[in-house]
Amino acid sequence: MGRQTQPHVLIIPFPAQGHVAPLMKLAHRIADHGIKVTFVNSEFIHGQVVAALSDEAVARSRVRLESIPDGLDPEDDRSDLVKLIESVDRVMPSHLKGLIEKGNSTTSNDEDEHMQITCVISDITLGRWAIVEAEKLGIQGVPFSPFGPGTLAWVLQIPKLTEARIINSTDGSPLN
Repeated sequence: MGRQTQPHVLIIPFPAQGHVAPLMKLAHRIADHGIKVTFVNSEFIHGQVVAALSDEAVARSRVRLESIPDGLDPEDDRSDLVKLIESVDRVMPSHLKGLIEKGNSTTSNDEDEHMQITCVISDITLGRWAIVEAEKLGIQGVPFSPFGPGTLAWVLQIPKLTEARIINSTDGSPLN
């Protein structure tokens, strides 16, 4: 990684309400410790975040904002989670890989602007693809849960509940 001494963390949330804010809070906490942070949203969410911030706030932020497409058109219904998840899984991995490769291959004297990414923190709701893409590029991947421990414990039990035939594996409905 050349002469870089400072870590550079890339954080990517699932593009939905309740996911962006906790990861953005984490991004700012990490940046508070002097670590470079790039926050990657879907283009749709990125537009909303930037529109909510003043130009001064964007310029002052220690967190660099980037975006990649989620595969949906601007007028598509993002509350249709099945459609959103399928699109995100199909489109975002290659764009994230491209963003990382572009940033890590850039050579510049401006080290603040072009530091190689050393860690990817990914919302667990995205599944494993963000971490897999990071690891393929030799970057450490870290899963992050944006929801509380009770919800996380429940989500982690879903495979056991479907295996025990307590809930339906296709829609989560009770089988008894």
